[in-house]
Amino acid sequence: MRKLNVYAFSLMTAGLMTVAVVSPAAAADQKPLDVSKTARMISTHSPTGAVLPNTSYSGLAATNVSVGPETSGVPCGECVPGASGNNIGLPWPLFAVSSGSTLSISTWFESTSYTGSCTAGIILTQGTTTVATGEYPFPGGCEAGYLYGVFFTVPAPATTGFTSVVGTINGGGVNKSGADTFINVQ
Repeated sequence: MRKLNVYAFSLMTAGLMTVAVVSPAAAADQKPLDVSKTARMISTHSPTGAVLPNTSYSGLAATNVSVGPETSGVPCGECVPGASGNNIGLPWPLFAVSSGSTLSISTWFESTSYTGSCTAGIILTQGTTTVATGEYPFPGGCEAGYLYGVFFTVPAPATTGFTSVVGTINGGGVNKSGADTFINVQ
């Protein structure tokens, strides 16, 4: 019996080593899906109505990233009936998503004191493999005292498992910030 257990363990170890050797090569051949063409954005004045100093992120910081089902008409800004103050409408945020479904990924950020060029983006990874990316360079840049939202339409990854979703903002090459969430592709 002991010999059989050692034999089974040896086969299992050899199989795992084969997967470890083949997987990186296969992953290297796959390029991440670029969803940049689906990007759309909104902006609104900051709820404070003023430009606020911020030295932590040079005045440009990602605040939230969310994943929900692609839904017509949302995300949107100042669109929630009866809400007081600034508001956003989002598809219901999800953790578990079906492989191949269509998702809306929203990344939100605030420019408290930064004015200049800026690019929002998303990165989806499963383990060490990047499965999708997207970027939206703002045509007129970002302006201090504004809130921004950028939305990407993304097919859920074909491979099931835990997936990291990162929303990023990059201003002028030196101001960088990100926010993240996770989904479980089933």
